[in-house]
Amino acid sequence: MNKRMSLEQFMRGKINQYFIQSHLRALATSFLEYKLTESFIFSDLTRLHYQMLGGTSQEIEKAGAAVELMVLALDIYDDLQDRDNLDVPWSQVDPAQALNVAIGLQSLSIATLDDCAFSNSSRTRAMRYLNHGILRSVNGQHTDLLNYVNEEEDCLHMIRNKSGSLIACACLIGATLVTDEHHELIAQYGQSIGTIGQIRNDIKGISRWDLRNDLLNRKRTLPILYFLDHDHPIMQIVRDYYEGYASQTDLLSIKNQIIDLIESSGSKQYAEVILRTLQYEAKELIEKLPIEQEWKQKIVEFVEL
Repeated sequence: MNKRMSLEQFMRGKINQYFIQSHLRALATSFLEYKLTESFIFSDLTRLHYQMLGGTSQEIEKAGAAVELMVLALDIYDDLQDRDNLDVPWSQVDPAQALNVAIGLQSLSIATLDDCAFSNSSRTRAMRYLNHGILRSVNGQHTDLLNYVNEEEDCLHMIRNKSGSLIACACLIGATLVTDEHHELIAQYGQSIGTIGQIRNDIKGISRWDLRNDLLNRKRTLPILYFLDHDHPIMQIVRDYYEGYASQTDLLSIKNQIIDLIESSGSKQYAEVILRTLQYEAKELIEKLPIEQEWKQKIVEFVEL
């Protein structure tokens, strides 16, 4: 059985074990089945960091499952708060019920990690990293919800907390189940990997024109902050829309002009420069790890995704 199949079966088993209310279990299973159609970047990073530092136990698959269950819970929270992703199954049921599933999944992730057959001290450190990652992500998410960010560094700080902390958490859980060394270094580049991924999403988010368009949702991302400062007559309508003085109809009336202006404004190129800088910094940190070059290259692949 391959690692992914093992991971999938284990997560299904944990839901069946702990979600004893039949409707709750059915909802959680349907949410998990949707999750299983996506990549498992978080558990992949947990496994990679465990193995590259010398870990050999198959119990790491359970730790990876714990991380993926946590990420699923946070994805549900995020979509319920933003209300901009109607395709996911948790947006198609009563929000109160979806929220209850997310609360259960978050607790299940901790229970799953606690059930792993590692030493008590290793499990304690891993659960501490899991909780710390969740708390930092919640702080970043709240900053994002307030939508007060107006400066590049504030935006990067928010992304590091909201997205970077979760990738760092996945890496650190794998590492701490083997050793108590190199954690600061791993946390630094793990945070960069998560930040890079979010910036990539934000570059896409300024260009798409569906329900998840960041301009329509008045999001303040790196490319949008740059775009809002652009000097062009139609930009006043965009800025008025962000301040609540113009309607979505007003914005959509100049949609084609905005699309052209996004491409010529340099906003996406600006975000790409920051992304490339973070990639360079992450690779420099990875190079400092005292591991074989082939393992370093495996981590770099996540930097370049």
